[in-house]
Amino acid sequence: MESNCPPASQAEAGALPRPRFLLRQVHLLYKSQFWTWFGIMAPTSLFAGVVLLWAERQAKAILRTVPFFETSRHLDKVVEATVLRFGSYFVIWFLGCFALATIASVVNKIEDEGDDIAWIADRHQRAREHLGPVFVAAWITFCAFLVGMAVSQFVVMAASRVIGWHRVSRFTYVVELLAIVTVASLVSWLGTSIPLILRGTKLWAALKRSLELSSGYEGALVLLVVESAAGSFVAGYLAFYTLHLLVPSDLRHTPWYGWVVSVVTALVSATVEAPLFIGFSLLADPEFHEASSLPASQHPS
Repeated sequence: MESNCPPASQAEAGALPRPRFLLRQVHLLYKSQFWTWFGIMAPTSLFAGVVLLWAERQAKAILRTVPFFETSRHLDKVVEATVLRFGSYFVIWFLGCFALATIASVVNKIEDEGDDIAWIADRHQRAREHLGPVFVAAWITFCAFLVGMAVSQFVVMAASRVIGWHRVSRFTYVVELLAIVTVASLVSWLGTSIPLILRGTKLWAALKRSLELSSGYEGALVLLVVESAAGSFVAGYLAFYTLHLLVPSDLRHTPWYGWVVSVVTALVSATVEAPLFIGFSLLADPEFHEASSLPASQHPS
């Protein structure tokens, strides 16, 4: 049964935030159950990679039919390609939220709370049972990310007018990366809402509670966002250039090569994306807050 807001334990309500403890627990869990997280992340990462590549190819095919100097006469094609791309971005975002829900069910041991225990554990069961609220939460956080990126672009444009575009343009790549990390870090304050939804909290109460639980852990969340983003970036480039070195040049121009790169990149990225989701899951777990309220000598190893 859903509740408006879960009652906070005394430890959770009174304990001071311990971001270092959170980071330590995240990486201990990540290392101790690496293959569990990889098994959860790999299917969604693969599907996301396929969706992204397919949508990008379809969008490019649509735009190729539009003459370069006649864009204004073919706005329908431009809109179609844009909707296709952003639609694929949302699908990828939702898949990430679904993976987060699955990881939360493992971290918070929600999958063990059912009456029937299956012979083979279905880690996605709780995520499927709450698919509607998870979808809405994914949509809200995705829109929040888009709004944040739009605001960041206005800030960059305003700065370029004051400082001069010739100066800002030299750091465009760095500025864009900083904007993505900053906006993603702010949106991460809502990340704990999905583990809370799996615990029976209603959507809006979960979003509000997520902001409360993130208070004091903003720095830790920034580090986890940077770790996830940088890890995925490095893993993607590593997979791309490794394949570039190993695969002969004549095979790299075949239609299937792009799919191979997409699959390998998705699998490699799946190895580094879990810590952020584990962090969200721990923040939603009352046992974590009880443990963090204990003296350091009594912390679980």
